[in-house]
Amino acid sequence: MSEQPEHPGQQQPATVQQLSRQPQQMAISASTQELAELIDLHLGQLRPKEPAWRVSDSPISGRGIFATRDIAKGEELFREHTILVGPTAHRSSKLRTCTLCYRLVPGQTDAEALCPAGCGLPVCEECGKSPRHKSECELFLKWRPKQTQRIDPRSLRILSVVRCFFLDEQQRRLLYAMQANADRYYMKEVERAAACFEDFPREQQMLDFFYRTICAFNTNAFESRSCVEGHEVLIRALFPLAGLLNHQCTPNATHHFEDGETIIVCATERIPCGAEITVSYAKMLWSTLARKIFLGMTKGFMCQCPRCQDPTENGTYLSALFCREQGCRGLVIPVQTRTLQPDWRCLTCENVFPHAKMARYQDFALNTINNRINSCSVPDMIHFINDLCPRFCPPSNYVLIEAKLNVIWRMTRFDTDQYTPEEVAHKDRYREDILAIIHKLGAGECTLKKLITEEIQ
Repeated sequence: MSEQPEHPGQQQPATVQQLSRQPQQMAISASTQELAELIDLHLGQLRPKEPAWRVSDSPISGRGIFATRDIAKGEELFREHTILVGPTAHRSSKLRTCTLCYRLVPGQTDAEALCPAGCGLPVCEECGKSPRHKSECELFLKWRPKQTQRIDPRSLRILSVVRCFFLDEQQRRLLYAMQANADRYYMKEVERAAACFEDFPREQQMLDFFYRTICAFNTNAFESRSCVEGHEVLIRALFPLAGLLNHQCTPNATHHFEDGETIIVCATERIPCGAEITVSYAKMLWSTLARKIFLGMTKGFMCQCPRCQDPTENGTYLSALFCREQGCRGLVIPVQTRTLQPDWRCLTCENVFPHAKMARYQDFALNTINNRINSCSVPDMIHFINDLCPRFCPPSNYVLIEAKLNVIWRMTRFDTDQYTPEEVAHKDRYREDILAIIHKLGAGECTLKKLITEEIQ
C-alpha cells in the first residue's frame, strides 16, 4: 500500500537508476502460517466463520491472499480494524481535527483545538477525557513538545506511528511479522519526529522499535478519505490483513474506509478459486509510465502485469500524446513498456520519437492542466477541458482524465446547487467518458466507479 501524490511526473535518468534498486527488506519474525494465525487473532469477531480467502506465499511478492472458493463480483471479502492509525496532516487538510474521533474541533484557532494539558495534540472535549487520549497525552508530555500553542503537522503525522508504543504483545508480534522495507527516507521521519520534542527517547531499543514500525507502516499502510459528520479527513492506517493484498494495475478487488479505522475489501469481478486477490497501489487511471514511476518511488518495484505490458492499456490509450510531426495529429504511444524511457511511435504516420522529446511534451500537458486545476473555477475548468485541451492533449490522456475527475469531484461534493444545467450535462458526459475507460480496463465494480456514480457518499 502507499500514499499517492498528485502526479508522479516524468523523471530524469538519475532518478530512473534510483528507482531500479530494490528496497532492503527487514527480517520477518514469523512464517506465513504463523502470520495467518496472528491475523485470525487480530480479526477476532470480524473473522468470517468460513473465510473465502487464505493467507499464503505469493508468486507476485512475498505473501498474499488467495480465494478458497469462487468469489462473486461485488462480494464483500472481509472487513478489518486498524492496529495503527492517524491523520496524514497534509498541508491541504484541516489540522483542527480530533486525533481520536476525527471530528472537526470547534473554534477558530489552533489554541482552542489543542489539549488543555499542553501535549500539543488537537482533541475534542469528549475524547480529551478518554483513557486512550490520557495515555497519549502523558507520553507526549513526558517528551515535552516544543509547540504547545500551534498545531505542529510533524507531530500529527507521526502520531500514527507513535501509537505503536501502546500495542499489546500480540499486536507487536503481528507488526514484526509484516513486511517492512528499510529506506533512508524513513529515518528522516524519526528525525522529524524527534525535532518536535525536547526529550524524545534516545534508548536504542525504543528507537529500533519506532524505526521498524515506520518501515512496516510505510510499506503496508493505506491512505484514504473518511467523512465524519460532514467533515472530510485524510487518514493513514495500517491493516495487517489488507496490507497483504498484492498489486495489480487492473486488480480484482477494491477497498474503502467504512469509518476512520475500519476498511472493507470487496471483489470487483468474479475471482475463481485459487486465484490471488489483488488491489491497485497506484491510481487506476494513471498512465503506465506514471504508475511505474510511482511504484518505483514508493514500493521499489516495476510492475509487469498484463496491463503494464500493453502499450495501448486495453485500448484506453491513457499514455497517448499527439504526434509532433508536421501535418499529423495521430496518437503517439510508447513502443514498449519494460523501461521508464521508451521510444514512442505514432500510430498514424509510424514515426518514432525519443523518450526525452515526448517527456517534455507530457510535462507541458501535465503542468498546464495542473495549474488550471489548482487555480480555475469549475466553469473555467469545463471551458478549458472542452475548448483548449484538445489543441495540445488527446482526450484519452490520463492527465486530461484527471482534470475531468476533478470537475466531477468538485461538482458532486461542493455547492452542488450552484451549477447550470449545461455544466451538469458536461459533468455527466465526463462521468460517462471515465466509466467507459473503467469498462475497457476490465476494472469491474471498483471504488472509483462507485464514487463517480455516487454510490459511496
